Amino acid sequence: MATTSALIAIAACVVLVWSGLEKLRNRVPLAETVSTLTGSPTFASRVAIIVPGFELATVGVVVLGAPAYLASAMFVALGATFAIAGAWARRTGRVIPCACFGGTAGRLGLRQVGALPLWLVAAWAALHLGSFTVPERLAVFTWGVVGLGAARAVPALRGYAAARHDRRALVGGR
Repeated sequence: MATTSALIAIAACVVLVWSGLEKLRNRVPLAETVSTLTGSPTFASRVAIIVPGFELATVGVVVLGAPAYLASAMFVALGATFAIAGAWARRTGRVIPCACFGGTAGRLGLRQVGALPLWLVAAWAALHLGSFTVPERLAVFTWGVVGLGAARAVPALRGYAAARHDRRALVGGR
């Protein structure tokens, strides 16, 4: 059970790193989403800094071995916040772009509400990490980030290969 909880908690952390860094890279989509939800651009600009910071802080708490209850509470807080935002968007009936991973690929609503049980599972997993040392957590986390990087690189490399093939076709097959 300890290994399962470690894999779940670290997988959640890898997703949070991706999400948090994307939101920090470009804060505009999150700020627009929050502004649309709340009607307050000032509040939205603050949230666009706080949310990714909280996501990355959650990763730090898990990986660096802070008290398990703190990591668990942070997962619950993130999940509840996102579920409330999704429910609010759904209730108002407005189409609000989702800024989950820094972009606006989907709309805010049922996905965020439906993801709440996954956040709660991550919170449960964080409570059961006590037997893992910080170096073990860091090693698993590092491999998770490497795996995520590889998964994110594959589409980019395929696009590069296709563009190169198209370019060769344009110049006579060289």
